[in-house]
Amino acid sequence: QNQEQEYISLPIANSTPTDNEMNIVRAVVIGATGYVGSAVTKSLVEHGVSSIQCTSRTIENAQWLRDLGDEAVITVVPLQLSNTVDEAQLKHLRQILCGADVVFFCAGFEEQSPSTIDFMVNNACAVVTAAKAERVKVVVLTSSGGSTNPPGGLDSTIPKSELLHFSDPDEQIGRGRYSPAAKTLMEIKALECVGRNHANEIINVDLANDPSTPRLVILNPNLILGPQLDPSPVIKGNSLPWMVRILKKERMAEAVPNDSMSIIDIRDLAELHVRAAISEDASGRYFGVNRSFAWTEILEGFGEVYPDYTPPPLTPGVDYESNVPTQFDHTRKDSLGVTLRPLRETLKDLVDFFRAKGAI
Repeated sequence: QNQEQEYISLPIANSTPTDNEMNIVRAVVIGATGYVGSAVTKSLVEHGVSSIQCTSRTIENAQWLRDLGDEAVITVVPLQLSNTVDEAQLKHLRQILCGADVVFFCAGFEEQSPSTIDFMVNNACAVVTAAKAERVKVVVLTSSGGSTNPPGGLDSTIPKSELLHFSDPDEQIGRGRYSPAAKTLMEIKALECVGRNHANEIINVDLANDPSTPRLVILNPNLILGPQLDPSPVIKGNSLPWMVRILKKERMAEAVPNDSMSIIDIRDLAELHVRAAISEDASGRYFGVNRSFAWTEILEGFGEVYPDYTPPPLTPGVDYESNVPTQFDHTRKDSLGVTLRPLRETLKDLVDFFRAKGAI
């Protein structure tokens, strides 16, 4: 992209930024064709960001991103990520980030193998390093709630906190949980790159206070639901195909699990990403969850919005009422000022999406 081009500064969300809000003129979304990355791109368009550069392994398969906004606003550039990052790749990253105000790292690699750790850690750290070199103001990483689970778990009455509760990556690796371990280590190493620890406390004063060091924000979602923007006929990812199988009674057909699931709507998660970038006060980890819903509530909700689906029976003798869903301290997330959709709206829109795709 021509860095000499003069961009017009458009206000965020049709309003003038306040003293603690930055005005995003140019954004970069890495992993823009994915479930989260495409939603973040659309949210940026809705916020009036005047230039959005999206990366994709193959730009030919990513041109649909341009339809999310004015073609003059969204551009697609090739970026091939791998498990290691050499000087040539870092130089390429710097070229992509040159002139940007914020970069969103939404790339994912969910394979349960040690290579997942190398991919997530090395690429996230490379993005932070390139952002610092190009004086990009903000880096936003999409992580996972899998990095917020202390070994042994928490008492059900104790709300989880982004600043207090962390997974042990060694324990996760020992159980073969490479994907959540990759997110945990990605957060630790990326925060070290900006002079902070996992609790977002400053551990390197010079680095943290260096004007070129970007503000780092991390979003921690669990189960993400809602319409997928990718126009291809295939429903991609992990969560959405799982929901299709549930609705077709290929999963959870015999009984309702006596458990819960922490959920967020994909559109709300994207909005949290953008609001975290805009807010000058936002730094460190933020839960990307609405709340934890009992499976009884989730499956009953599907039954209400999709009459062809009947939830399975409860298991006789099981006390579903005594199972307390995971509790969260929503203080930090709520500080971003995003009103989240109710579960029923998310489930209805998801069912409508599945119907439109012919999946159910």
